[in-house]
Amino acid sequence: MALFGGQRDASLIRSLNKELIHRLIDTEVLFYKLNLLATSTNIYDETTSKTYQSAVLIPSMVTLDDSTWSAEDFGMEVNQTATFAFLLDDLVENNNKPEIGDILEYHSRFFEIDSTVNNQVFAGKDPEDWFGGDSHGYSVSYIVQAHQTRQSKVNIVQTRFGNSATIKNSTLPNNL
Repeated sequence: MALFGGQRDASLIRSLNKELIHRLIDTEVLFYKLNLLATSTNIYDETTSKTYQSAVLIPSMVTLDDSTWSAEDFGMEVNQTATFAFLLDDLVENNNKPEIGDILEYHSRFFEIDSTVNNQVFAGKDPEDWFGGDSHGYSVSYIVQAHQTRQSKVNIVQTRFGNSATIKNSTLPNNL
């Protein structure tokens, strides 16, 4: 049986991580879950507009990569990738695990999730996958890679409507 990495140690790491992310870093992103049941498709199971559930505010650590610009047929296109790191405990509490195709909003920019990683564990053990049967270890984080997408593609905010932009779906969660 391991000397370190038990439930008391995992609880300490869990509380330190939560205080660091929630109180010191204090960066939050809006998370839009793709609603497959409400998205209409054609006979080939393709769609031109996706439907998302209402936004959920989730504490996160964000790393933005440098923007690159490219000339497209309809003007300049900005390309930017970002890494969003979440505490797995926050996602379990809200019952929202980001998946490929979901949208994250950060600084009024929308990022579509490309990949997810869930392999950071404390003491090298994930209690749910550990063969020893003891309660050592702790699954710490959930990391997603995303790319910036146009607001018009996301269909959450109506971009061109008359002389002003109007909000199609509320970008703020109901509890704010």
